[in-house]
Amino acid sequence: MGKYSQANLIHEELALIGSSNFIGKIIHKLNKSSTVLLSIDVPLNLFLRAEVFCEDIQDLSDMHFEQNDLMNLLYNDFLLFAKKNPDSKSLFRLLTSLDQYAGKDSRLEKYGESSFKLIHLDKNQEMKTLNLRMRRKFALRGEVLLADMDEVQPEHGYTLEKVFELLYIDFIDKFRKGNHVDVVENILRLLDDEIE
Repeated sequence: MGKYSQANLIHEELALIGSSNFIGKIIHKLNKSSTVLLSIDVPLNLFLRAEVFCEDIQDLSDMHFEQNDLMNLLYNDFLLFAKKNPDSKSLFRLLTSLDQYAGKDSRLEKYGESSFKLIHLDKNQEMKTLNLRMRRKFALRGEVLLADMDEVQPEHGYTLEKVFELLYIDFIDKFRKGNHVDVVENILRLLDDEIE
């Protein structure tokens, strides 16, 4: 089985599930509620635009809202899409369409390069590393979805980090072009629902 994120949670999960000793079972239970840290590289200009967007949400909601919160919202939408469309082909089509929107053909380069870097960036464009903290069980779910895609498209090359990059780039680019008209209201509504 391939490696679908820096954290390689599938490998860890399979080892813990197979554990029959008491300590292994306790570690498995604790891991289910833990968090993982993933890192992605995004273009500095999009990072700055996302920072301003998050500040706007903070000002309008009077709640703490940072890029990690934005990424978790985008990822939750991705997981919701996967739940509503459990076919791996649908998920693969979604990711390749995001890839194509980013200006790239559907073939991903190997060797850990991000798909965005390969096509859109000048050699001199600065990148910003964005560290994302998320619940382990959601990251594991993403890895499982990517592993399932291997049956539809062997060696597809997508990792959880690439999925986050594509979601981030797609959202921020469309937002700055005015294609996400109701997004601020929708996020504010979601934040209000969390309070209640």
